[in-house]
Amino acid sequence: MGLFCEFVDRKQREARKHLKLIEKALKKSGFSISNYIDQDDSHIFIKNTSPDASFEGIRIYEIGDALAYRVQKEQETEPYGKAYILDLEEMFNDFMSENIKEEKAGNKVIESLAEEIKQFFARSATAQSEIDGSEKEKTVILKTGGTDYSGMVVSKT
Repeated sequence: MGLFCEFVDRKQREARKHLKLIEKALKKSGFSISNYIDQDDSHIFIKNTSPDASFEGIRIYEIGDALAYRVQKEQETEPYGKAYILDLEEMFNDFMSENIKEEKAGNKVIESLAEEIKQFFARSATAQSEIDGSEKEKTVILKTGGTDYSGMVVSKT
């Protein structure tokens, strides 16, 4: 049993270390981040950069050997929806295959991570505005179609 506890503790320490590196990299890229690394459910919260989105930000956490992120309506609530994998090791290997030095490949991974999160926020805001626009169109169609009988209602008081 002791070996399993040591394994779990080691995994949690590694997850915290990875999250601290991600936090540092994203702060350099200009993101507003809240740190929840020292809690039981280690994660970081990245504030949404798009003002038109319906959620406050995303939560990045480690699941297994991978990093993932999910949408959070508010900073203190639980995330919801699909989890998106951040495969930073694969990104790094792709850049290394282009015969780039390790340090430069690491910097490119940081840039790619920041760009992916910015694009996620932008796509989410676009999708939200399209949904809002289609709902307004439906509402307009419902309001203009048919006959209005509301003036014909008689009260028997």
